[in-house]
Amino acid sequence: MSVLAHVVLGGALQNEPAATQALAYILKSSPDIARAFVGMLRDAGIEFEPRRVEAELEHEESQPDLTIHDGEGRARMFVENKFWAGLTDAQPVSYLSHLPEDPPSALMFIVPEQRLPTVWDELRTRCNDAELEWQDAAGNHARIGGKTMLVASWSRVLERLLDAAYSGEHDDLRCDILQLRGLTDQMDAEAFLPLRGDEVTDQEMARRLINYSDLIENTTQRFIDTGVADRGNLRTAHGYQYIGRNFLIHDQFTSWLGIDFNEWHSSGITPLWWYINSGPHNLAEHFAANPETPEGVKYYNNDPYVPIRLTPGVERDRVINDAVAQMEHIANILQEIVLNN
Repeated sequence: MSVLAHVVLGGALQNEPAATQALAYILKSSPDIARAFVGMLRDAGIEFEPRRVEAELEHEESQPDLTIHDGEGRARMFVENKFWAGLTDAQPVSYLSHLPEDPPSALMFIVPEQRLPTVWDELRTRCNDAELEWQDAAGNHARIGGKTMLVASWSRVLERLLDAAYSGEHDDLRCDILQLRGLTDQMDAEAFLPLRGDEVTDQEMARRLINYSDLIENTTQRFIDTGVADRGNLRTAHGYQYIGRNFLIHDQFTSWLGIDFNEWHSSGITPLWWYINSGPHNLAEHFAANPETPEGVKYYNNDPYVPIRLTPGVERDRVINDAVAQMEHIANILQEIVLNN
């Protein structure tokens, strides 16, 4: 059974529970992989032979994602898997209280790379508030009394497990680890990035966002001035992740021009996108068959979603004129489709 089948059959369809079940499955599947995982504690002076890995085992009011026991059945390591959810009230103080000081034990948080410093700061603050002794140590970990706490990135953890899978010739597990890495990469791509201090006070960024907003209106108006488009009774259309304006093309095609933050993030082509409703025409078929169709067009059902590329390093009028020229080119393709049908 693959890790994906294990997770789906186990009902863990949400991201963090899915990652926990997948990681538990991988660690349970091979002593070599479990040793490589526990080996991340070596820099903190903690070594033991892992024998039992349990997911979501309750320890009174604490329920870490993973509990790893040694050969004598003692809980030696708690693991908490995070993407972008906050820490619970029990983390880390209650979790630490259920770990032994002798033999030495550890609490590990696995988080996205970009979240490492903020989670580390939050853990230190909570320990200080609880008047626990905190001592920074080399190797990206801290001593909390006689126990150890560390924060590691998903990329670092999975790279270590992949190395162990390669060296041990565990081909099936290597594929499972790659599947889990795919999930963690996707979560990183969809992440809320911690705000930087210079970012929230950056007036230049605010001005740039206003520039983009104005660009939508100015480009739409100049395109309408060509006589190809008409506002009609259509209005602006905004959402949490997009901002734009509706208008008609050739009195037949409803369309939307705007900044689509999701497409901008995923494609990296441009912030400005143009959606065109096919109406009775199969525009996807016509566009795909036309060699004049620009690169990068996406299709939702039969409706084209066209990237309008913005020219860098020039004055505003040049940016707008270049954008309108691209739109006129598409409008000509639409006109041909109307005339030939």
